[in-house]
Amino acid sequence: MNKIAEHRLYKWLVLAIAVTASFMAILDINIVIVALPKMMSHFGVNVITIDWVIIAYTITYSIIILLTSFASKKYGLKIPFAVSIVFFLIGSAFCGFAPTYRIMIIFRIIQAVGGAGLIPISVNLIAKYFKAQERGTAMGVWTIGIMVAPALGPIIGGYFVDYVDWRMIFYFNVPIGIILFLGTLILLENDIPEKPFAKKFDLIGFILVAICLGTLLYVLNEGQTLEWDSAIIRLNELISATSFILFIVVEIFSKKHLMDYSLFKARNFVAGNLVNMIRAGAIFSTLFLLPIFIEDLLNYNAMHAGYLMAPFAIAVAVASPIAGKISDKYGPKYLMFAGMLIFAIANFSLGSISLQTSIPFLVYNQFLRGIGVGLINAPVMMTVINSAKFEQIPDASALYNVLFQIGASFGIAWSGEELAVRQVYHLNQYARDVNYNFNNFNNVINFLRGDLMHRGSSFVRALLHPSNSIKVFDYIINEFSLIGAYGDVFAALGYLCIIGGIAAIAVKNIKTKKN
Repeated sequence: MNKIAEHRLYKWLVLAIAVTASFMAILDINIVIVALPKMMSHFGVNVITIDWVIIAYTITYSIIILLTSFASKKYGLKIPFAVSIVFFLIGSAFCGFAPTYRIMIIFRIIQAVGGAGLIPISVNLIAKYFKAQERGTAMGVWTIGIMVAPALGPIIGGYFVDYVDWRMIFYFNVPIGIILFLGTLILLENDIPEKPFAKKFDLIGFILVAICLGTLLYVLNEGQTLEWDSAIIRLNELISATSFILFIVVEIFSKKHLMDYSLFKARNFVAGNLVNMIRAGAIFSTLFLLPIFIEDLLNYNAMHAGYLMAPFAIAVAVASPIAGKISDKYGPKYLMFAGMLIFAIANFSLGSISLQTSIPFLVYNQFLRGIGVGLINAPVMMTVINSAKFEQIPDASALYNVLFQIGASFGIAWSGEELAVRQVYHLNQYARDVNYNFNNFNNVINFLRGDLMHRGSSFVRALLHPSNSIKVFDYIINEFSLIGAYGDVFAALGYLCIIGGIAAIAVKNIKTKKN
């Protein structure tokens, strides 16, 4: 260990590196979404095609995470971490001046290869340099970057897209990445194992699980766009299921294993990851739906929608370190339960969302949601990581991050599909209740034909003309059906959080002892 590493503040420098790396990786996933319309126009592609800027990154990211465990055991943490930063830097820089759509996809894949190593290795660094009784505090600080990045992504991305250039969303990573790379080379100690890691890599198992994850994430990302019962989606579902079954069979009979599966014997590892997946699904469903509601139905632009997500980031930044400190002293169980309960309340309160929903209400709701998530973050990570032996931590970290990504993808896919299903449900309810011979219906039509058409503002008249009153009435019914659907989905997410609270109760509340 070098002299710098012996200093009592060294571990906090390592934490700063871990926070910066994780923030950069998560921010990139969210900041790109804002620029998709501009990229679609620039490259001359349609909505389905431009989605692959996100899908290619997500699939590659989820698969490569599995390699970080083996790389960390064989080469230590410094070399894989530095290599990940280099890949992320190269991918970001070349994405910035990609001349064609295909080249953009190639460099997004390269960027994802780097991004996949940043987060799990950051967790490994925290576990290595912080004792078990300090990890809650450290992870509380670390999760600020993880949870603040999705909220800041739309704000930063919106600014670059609206006022600078959409390519800046990629160039933004370059100076941060260079500083991070230099800090890694200078500060992190060389930790290549003195005793070479003898186990061989489970290539067959990796290929099978890569196929399983790749096809699963493709289905989750494209199912609604291509129709869930389409041939291509059904085929990918079959390939995913088959490869998963083959993976289980191979791992049972093979002497080489991709991961240390004895982790799943630990009650806290299983319960913690269940909370982890539910949390991811609920968080990213909300981050997916709420900006769309704010922009499309409340008619705010992307920048304003980003500002309205900021209270979530502030609350997470406040609550996470406090929750980490408390969980170090009293254990993680009750904090996770309380966080899930608060998260559920925040979602239930959005069940009554409407066109009259005020800005103060959204700010309050986002702050409440952030408090709930902040109480969950550090305790759930502490639960999972502390359930593993020190030599199992690379595997525990990789699995934690893969399951988080799967939970987030499931949440986004389900919420998008459920929104469409519930809108149809509400449309059917309106169709059943509306009587075209009823006086109230005729009064509405007369209002549309008369007062609104002739006395409304020029904007309203331009919006409605040349549509006839029946079409306008149908448009209004569609909008109200969509609003009702949003409320239903948010309420369902509240029930999902209650299930997460039940899973938190299953955690054995182990208090870490000071040495």
